[in-house]
Amino acid sequence: MNLSKNFVLDEFLKSQTATRHKIEEQFNPPDNIVENLKELCYNLLQPIRDTLPGYIVISSGYRSPELNRRIKGARSSQHMKGQAADCNYYEDGIEQNMILFDKVIKLGLPFDQMIKEYGTEEYPAWIHLSFSERNRKQILTIK
Repeated sequence: MNLSKNFVLDEFLKSQTATRHKIEEQFNPPDNIVENLKELCYNLLQPIRDTLPGYIVISSGYRSPELNRRIKGARSSQHMKGQAADCNYYEDGIEQNMILFDKVIKLGLPFDQMIKEYGTEEYPAWIHLSFSERNRKQILTIK
């Protein structure tokens, strides 16, 4: 199922942990979750993709409540609502996550949280992006 021009539902559902532990609910999200993922793509991820020459890999998208418990995710994680994705950006085969981060700022896109996660300030391991009805535009770093 297409969520937008360049993003499909399956890439937001994949999880080695869910596969290993046979967490079936991970692969059959409710309609409201799918709608939230579409909003995330339409308002945030697709506009980024439309302006960058490389590609975005979703390393963590939707997390069912059971999957979120298994991986010890935050109890109020926006991933469980289909409102967040952890993203890596690659250009010419090289991970360039700060290009993605900077593009969100430059385009003035609406977001709730944008978090540089782990790695270093200049080379975060991934960028967490979320979109919701409140869009606080919080920029955070987790080390």
